[in-house]
Amino acid sequence: MTSVPVSRSAGSPAVPEGWEAVIGLEIHVQLNTKTKLFCGCPVSFGDEPNTNVCPLCLGHPGTLPALNERAVEYAVKIGLALDCEIAPYTIFHRKNYFYPDLAKGYQISQYDLPLSFGGHLDVELEDGSVHRVGITRAHLEDDAAKLVHAGGADGRIAGADYSMVDFNRSGTALVEIVSEPDIFTPEQARAYLTQLRNLLEQLDV
Repeated sequence: MTSVPVSRSAGSPAVPEGWEAVIGLEIHVQLNTKTKLFCGCPVSFGDEPNTNVCPLCLGHPGTLPALNERAVEYAVKIGLALDCEIAPYTIFHRKNYFYPDLAKGYQISQYDLPLSFGGHLDVELEDGSVHRVGITRAHLEDDAAKLVHAGGADGRIAGADYSMVDFNRSGTALVEIVSEPDIFTPEQARAYLTQLRNLLEQLDV
């Protein structure tokens, strides 16, 4: 086995010499809407399982989504705060998954024509310098349901006797914020996440 020289800056994990960490992040933000993204079911954390559902949440054939206007407003607000371009029109795609917590068999998301794109966030670092992180896109999508594993340690699937699905979360409105690979250290990643969280809290979305 060949040993690889590593370099380490204070507080950072080791990186092999001659290599550079290049990091891009996808952040999922649950929007503070009263109803889900494509139906009128309420968004309410902690309710009895499978009580805030409808045929659309459960993926029944023939159900048609109706877009939540407030979710679009919040998503545009986020895009503007990140200095993104706002698309004059947008489309949604089916993102196919074969997961038990996705009753439709696909997630409704965006790719080719996201709601907002091409922005940036200027991040202030501990040394007072400013590092710009590009924003590829901030797009809307619906959330999956929640899996609950019974019998495993700490609710984990390992060692569980069986799994249950709570569809209350299914269809909740999300904005996915995708950064460019402009982050090169854990410190920059932490600063980016902290500033982004603070921004979202100030926007009250």
